This record gives sequence, C-alpha cells and structure tokens, in this order.
Amino acid sequence: FCTAKLVFPLTLLLCNSKTMIPHPTIPVLAIRPVDIWLLLAAGALLELISRTLIYIFKRPSSQELECKEDLFILQFETAKMRRLGPQAFVETSKLERKLLQVEKRLSEQQQARLDSTAYMQKIVKNASLSLYLIVFIIYYGIPLVALDGNKVDSDNLESTSESRARSFLNGLLFPISYIGIGVKIAKIGLQQVGIGALVVLWSSQVTIGKVMDCFEALVL
Repeated sequence: FCTAKLVFPLTLLLCNSKTMIPHPTIPVLAIRPVDIWLLLAAGALLELISRTLIYIFKRPSSQELECKEDLFILQFETAKMRRLGPQAFVETSKLERKLLQVEKRLSEQQQARLDSTAYMQKIVKNASLSLYLIVFIIYYGIPLVALDGNKVDSDNLESTSESRARSFLNGLLFPISYIGIGVKIAKIGLQQVGIGALVVLWSSQVTIGKVMDCFEALVL
C-alpha cells in the first residue's frame, strides 16, 4: 500500500521533469478508441491462437521423444559392441539392424510432424488473409486516428494542411512509412491523413508475435 501511494506522485514528477526525452505532440483531429481496442484485441487473439496451434504441431510428440531416447541408447550400445572387435560381430549386426529401424521410424515421425506443421501454417495464413480482407472492407476509407495538419508547424507557408499532416505521420512512423508495404496498403482509400485499421491490427499481432517468439525460445 505504501508503494502504491508513492507511484502516483512519482509519475507526476517524472512527467513534469525537464530531463525527460521530449516527444512531439500528436495533432489528433479525430480518434475512434472503441474500434482501436476492438482491433487490438482481435489482432492479439488471432496471433495468440495461431502461434499456439503452430507450436502444438511443431512440438515433438511423446512417441518421437521416446524414439530419440531409444536411438541414443542403441547408438551407445552399438559403439560399445564395435569396440569388442570380430568376436561380437553377431551382436553388433543385430544392434545395427535395430538401429536402422529406429532411425527410419524417427525420420518418418519427424517428416509427419513437419508436414502437419506446414499444413497448419497454411490454414493460419489463409485465416489471417481473410481477416485482413474483412477489416479492410469494413474500415475502408475510415482512419482510426486522423491527424490535423493545421496544428503542425511548418516552415513552408505554401504547404497545405494535408501535406503537413502527411509529413508528420511519415516522420512519426519512420522508417516503416517509407519501406513498409503493409503501411502503404493500409493507407489505400483513407479520406483523411491518419492511421488505418490494418496498421492497428498488425501492430497488435507483431507485439504478441514477439512475446510468443521469446516463449518458444525458452521452451523449445
């Protein structure tokens, strides 16, 4: 409770501190918070479900793990028998044949896992593209965050409000605004300069995707 009481005044102190890195004020003309939260939730849910399904298919099964363990034991026993020389030729031959059978079974299990993972990835990709198309149609021409170019300072007195707003947005999203194909696609049909629905959806997916990458790196 004491720590909680210190958070609010400390936050106010940091916000009013002049040592903070200055950030430009975003000249917002209009914003649709409900739609933003909806798309953020949809993107997060889609990415979470997709990555979870792919992880389940990508993870080795219990049979495959047992097969790997048997293979390791057989490799050790076969190497041990080979060191005995010609006197253990019969036992070594039996172990080598058994080793080949286990290797073949393991290879088949791994190939089946790779095929099922590729099939699931294809399904996830098609589902994602379908969602993108639906969002693009529903929010066509509607920016979720529209910028007001009249509030943007510019040295060029002849520049229009739209050009100033576009320059500000390109600088805010740099370098994605210039090299990101998705951002350019999301701008198609927007009646005002701003951030489209697809950008909001993709940003949520990218964030959840990075979290899932860290999780998979720790688990796999």
